[in-house]
Amino acid sequence: MELVHKILPLVIKDRQGQILEVSLSNEKGFKKSLERGQLWHLHKETGRLLPYSEESMLNISEHTSWYEAILSIGKEHSPLHDQGDLFKTKEDKIISTGNKGILELLQEVLLRRKRDLPEGSYTTHLFQSGAEKIRKKTGEEAIELILASSRSEIIYESADLIYHMLVLLLSENISIEEVLAELGERAAKG
Repeated sequence: MELVHKILPLVIKDRQGQILEVSLSNEKGFKKSLERGQLWHLHKETGRLLPYSEESMLNISEHTSWYEAILSIGKEHSPLHDQGDLFKTKEDKIISTGNKGILELLQEVLLRRKRDLPEGSYTTHLFQSGAEKIRKKTGEEAIELILASSRSEIIYESADLIYHMLVLLLSENISIEEVLAELGERAAKG
């Protein structure tokens, strides 16, 4: 099961390693970024592959379930510097700024999708379909993971399951931090 243009989160950092933004990209955007030395991403409103900024890109790397790009700008020039909070309310601000894991970054993207409901977004479709549809889709993804036969299929289906699980959690107003805390308590018990 090979997808030519699967969409993955794109973690954009400044040269100090501070996260500027989480966007999205695909294989075509990754390759274009490598070839041109300029970051290309999927525009959140149009879904089109566009250059991210005029700033030069120092590095881009591909991880199992996300891309990571380092730009030559400093923190003071961050595109998010003056855009305010990503979350609707003070109570929604679960994550402090600083180093975050991919689950927290993905959760931020999904929270924005839940809040903004951008047209044409698969995540918007899921949130608008309701919790029952999201549960059903999460179950389908779990079955696809169980049926996966190769290492690459297991990785791909695991990413799908985690994504749908996060959408389900957010549809029920549960944060990934709550789930991680539960896992931490279990680990402490041995």
